[in-house]
Amino acid sequence: MTTAAAGATRCLEVGLMQAGKLGIVTDGWLEDPVAAEYRASEERFIDSGEKEFVRMLSVDDSTQATLSTIGDVEVYEGAALWDEEKEPEQWYPAGNTVEKGQSTVRQRTGTKWAAVPAANGHDGFAMTSTSAGAFAFKQLGARQTNCQIEPAYLDLRSWLEDNRDRVDVLEIGRDCPGLETTMTWAGNEVLSDDDIDQAIRDHAVLTLDVDYQDEYRRVSLAQSGWVEVIEPDAETAEFVEYVSAAILPYAFAAESEDEAVDDIVHERTDVGNVELTDKDQTSLDDLDSVSMAGGDADAE
Repeated sequence: MTTAAAGATRCLEVGLMQAGKLGIVTDGWLEDPVAAEYRASEERFIDSGEKEFVRMLSVDDSTQATLSTIGDVEVYEGAALWDEEKEPEQWYPAGNTVEKGQSTVRQRTGTKWAAVPAANGHDGFAMTSTSAGAFAFKQLGARQTNCQIEPAYLDLRSWLEDNRDRVDVLEIGRDCPGLETTMTWAGNEVLSDDDIDQAIRDHAVLTLDVDYQDEYRRVSLAQSGWVEVIEPDAETAEFVEYVSAAILPYAFAAESEDEAVDDIVHERTDVGNVELTDKDQTSLDDLDSVSMAGGDADAE
């Protein structure tokens, strides 16, 4: 299992996000994440019993900071809950045989989230701390005037090609289109230029583990939209700053993993269609401006 895949199952950490699933705005723009705050509940009957379904998004008003990459825009954080109906398979003994049945149950999922509103020609974006937490994108977008946020995929082949002189590549998970097998090359040593050339030329890059040569930062990425800064420890605003500057230009929406691979292999021309108009782009290490942003976590 690659570091990126393992990171998707990491437990939520209070007050800190340095790994998450990326969501991009595909329609409209993200105006104000605080406006998305809501709690909705409804009563349903499951297995002859009345159950309350809760879908809730809250804003943490104590940890906000500014994102300098696109011009001192506020970063918002919070958490979200999502209840839904599931019908898991259940096996049980029935006399001399074994049978399979299904019954409806309620399943609750939780996630942390971080979001950046639109500013300076930028439509905004969001992150959730678990891959299963992509439901928070719906909640964030639904309370805006005009906004749809969808889970993003990453063109890691282009990312690797553009950043190869800045990073040491520790692992490449790669797929050869048209074949049933997925090939992964991993080792304790840095990959050679020949290995990298082959991955860029012949494969869809599914996962990457890299070390930045000058910033002592280890990063794990997955085509599925998972981003993790392993070293050094980062506050949420620092992590989101890195995503905005280094990852967002390679993000795009697709209907499925197969479609994402196909788009990347056939060299999409619209990947990186993210407008950053602020001329004073800054790096994660330059983030030193922090301001508080209001939010009432108890509002319904």
